[in-house]
Amino acid sequence: MKLVYFAFPYTEDPINCCKEIQTKVQHILDVSEDIVPLVPHFMFDALYDFPHGNTHVEFLEYEVELISRCDIFCYDPERVSVGVAWELAIAKKFGVKVMSYIDLTREVSE
Repeated sequence: MKLVYFAFPYTEDPINCCKEIQTKVQHILDVSEDIVPLVPHFMFDALYDFPHGNTHVEFLEYEVELISRCDIFCYDPERVSVGVAWELAIAKKFGVKVMSYIDLTREVSE
């Protein structure tokens, strides 16, 4: 099993971004049984204001920890927000394999 961190923009349009990410990750899961997805949009949103809210710094620490443990960092190179650029830099720092969503889709479909 490969642990895959999916990094996509969030703040531009959270609701539609989450729908898009859900569709993309579900497609990957439909064609591969070898993927364990990590999607920060779905992992941390419920905790942001619950019950007293975590700080942005705490979430960044969580992301660093998750990215450092992943086998693959997946993103869309045509849609790199400030947050995705930060996550990408962390992935590269830890030597995590970086792949575009299209390349990951091709790889798992073979």
